[in-house]
Amino acid sequence: MADTNQERQHDLVRDRFTRTAEVFGGSVVKTRAAEAETLARMVAARRSDHVVDLACGTGALALAFAPRVRSIFGIDLTPAMLAVGQRSAREAGARNLAFVVGNAQQIAFANESFDLALTSYALHHVPDGRRVIGEMARVLKRGGRAGVIDIFVPEDRRRAEMHDRIERARDPSHTHTLARSEFEEYFAGSGLRITGTHVEEHPVTFDEWMRTAGSQPGDPEYVETRRLLEATIPDDLAGFHPRYSAAKACESGGAPEIDMANTVIFIAAEKI
Repeated sequence: MADTNQERQHDLVRDRFTRTAEVFGGSVVKTRAAEAETLARMVAARRSDHVVDLACGTGALALAFAPRVRSIFGIDLTPAMLAVGQRSAREAGARNLAFVVGNAQQIAFANESFDLALTSYALHHVPDGRRVIGEMARVLKRGGRAGVIDIFVPEDRRRAEMHDRIERARDPSHTHTLARSEFEEYFAGSGLRITGTHVEEHPVTFDEWMRTAGSQPGDPEYVETRRLLEATIPDDLAGFHPRYSAAKACESGGAPEIDMANTVIFIAAEKI
């Protein structure tokens, strides 16, 4: 049953990101470049590093790291996402960047193969985030570094459940957004010592957020997600900091746009 559930989740991810590969790839390049600057500093990226980026999506983070390291492999379940990454790498002349179709929970590399392992915005889409962190640790050399970027939720269970409910309404491939304590547990359990953390708020409008998930005004996912998010405006129950914008209407016209933010954590760690 566990294997069946896992394969079902993989199918959801492939379906969702196949349909949104182009729009997703175009929307994240600038953001990931800025995030790479922060993460590269935190993990002390070096020109001699051999790197792997698990669940790399369109490879935006890998592409931003490529000029800083010796070689980098991007691994993802969705061929359509990797096709966007390969095109971007060719256009950028990133000859040290290669892409491989694979499962981030069980990657086809030997133990202690890499100096640096990365993953970004992937753990809330996988059946078992602990296994991804474990794979990062497994393929790292002793003293190697790991870098993670992802959204995270408050420790309060009620708020975390509402956050997940909204995310799943927007994107059925969402599994579970981790709390900070869960990140810490997974890193420690995999033999990774956290060396630094950094938190950012990433402002976005509701319509922009939905567009990157492949949803437009009037779509059932759009309507339901907006309904749920609006219900949290008075108390910010899900941690998205939503508020109506006085300056603009949403793309469907009439109703006010919603300004919101995703809370993002950067984590750097070392294999002990």
